[in-house]
Amino acid sequence: MTVTLRRVRPGDIDGVCSLLHTYMNPDFPVERWQKLFEPTWCVDNPDMGIVAVDKTKNGQEIVGFHGHVCSHRTVGTRQERFVNFSSWYLRKEYRGQGLGRKMLEMATSQPETTYVVCSLSPKRVEYFKTLGMDVLDTERLLWRKDGHLFDNLELIHDPETIARYANPDELTVLEDHKGLNVTPVLASTRCTQCLMLLSLAKKDEGRLYYDVLYRSNPGLFTDRVRDIAEALLPEGNCVLAADRRFVENDGPGAEVEQIKSPRFYKTGRVRPRNVDLAYSEIVLLDLKLD
Repeated sequence: MTVTLRRVRPGDIDGVCSLLHTYMNPDFPVERWQKLFEPTWCVDNPDMGIVAVDKTKNGQEIVGFHGHVCSHRTVGTRQERFVNFSSWYLRKEYRGQGLGRKMLEMATSQPETTYVVCSLSPKRVEYFKTLGMDVLDTERLLWRKDGHLFDNLELIHDPETIARYANPDELTVLEDHKGLNVTPVLASTRCTQCLMLLSLAKKDEGRLYYDVLYRSNPGLFTDRVRDIAEALLPEGNCVLAADRRFVENDGPGAEVEQIKSPRFYKTGRVRPRNVDLAYSEIVLLDLKLD
């Protein structure tokens, strides 16, 4: 075996999708895997990931892939570069040679970038702790509809109306996620507003989760999350769910739920509160958030 590691090129996409469909998850058709490479939000500085390529008698064959979803995001007054790690796979006959570790070291080699893992297999948790990545979150908070009264809060659901009221940064996020299976909601008060991107999915015991992937205004979200849940949720077995770092207090009135597999990150520039779950394989592959 003569295996080399290099950055993904456009001509690799078909081979990568074939690898992931054939070996990693045959339940995902090739067309679904291709969605990892379709976002246009990072065309000026793309990073699609890393491939392991074996030189065989029939040419070169892609035998491994470490997927990246790159984005540039506004954090405060700065533009920050984020890379979300997506699918990571190495064919079994190539394991045990240190290739997986080398792929990850190569993937996290740029100190100006914030790296995020939001859907890690539980089998790899202890391994990731040895690779210089920090635990981002281990718990999520859940709010239910409880019938309490509130005022000075309006939820806007219509995307066209949201676009009219959104500030420039919110409008960029809204446009970037247009056509993807996310639900935008704008929470508005007399003084300020907060754009949320939600993922809706039924999980344990048929409970419907309104998972918060993104919120533009941490302060408003923290102060009014219980009211937002009251206004947003229908009757029945459903919850508004947000990773603990998404609120800036202990989440009064919330239940605490353990995330099945901790989220990880590596950064020298961005605080955990500013690391969200948008611009990720969760939205591109339409996955349930663990």
